[in-house]
Amino acid sequence: MTATGRPVRLRTIFRTLALVLALATASAGPAIAAPPDISPALDHVGIQAADLGRSIDFYTRVLGLKEVPAPFPKTEARWVAFANGQLLHIVAHGRAASTHNKWDHFAVAFTDLTPVIARLDAMHVAWADMSGGRLPQKRPDGVTQIFVQDPDGYQIELNDAGARR
Repeated sequence: MTATGRPVRLRTIFRTLALVLALATASAGPAIAAPPDISPALDHVGIQAADLGRSIDFYTRVLGLKEVPAPFPKTEARWVAFANGQLLHIVAHGRAASTHNKWDHFAVAFTDLTPVIARLDAMHVAWADMSGGRLPQKRPDGVTQIFVQDPDGYQIELNDAGARR
């Protein structure tokens, strides 16, 4: 029944519902079609370094990445590869290191953090948990993590997510 006591017609209900849905859709903006299966994949990450040699030493000697040929003079940019083939492009900028907090990071997965931590300790490379302590910590998803800084202040999460792959 309506406020005037007349019966509500089903047709009126459907018209009202259609109008509400049309207004809601219009206010949300135009519909965006789902993209085709474009299969995006990370190609590389690029960072800047004040001293390319020092950075290459850190990423190859400390973290174990492999330097690969780059199509630039070695004084301008150098590339290192992760075990899965993903690349890190390190570009010369000649400025002092910058400050980054741990939320501004990229992560490197290992199958086991124990030998990684032993290696860092043997090389006297500082590492910490998210709050700055010296205990590896578990993320809510169960992955154990620590953080190191490269020579230019970039934060790098080292974790054991490789054991889950």
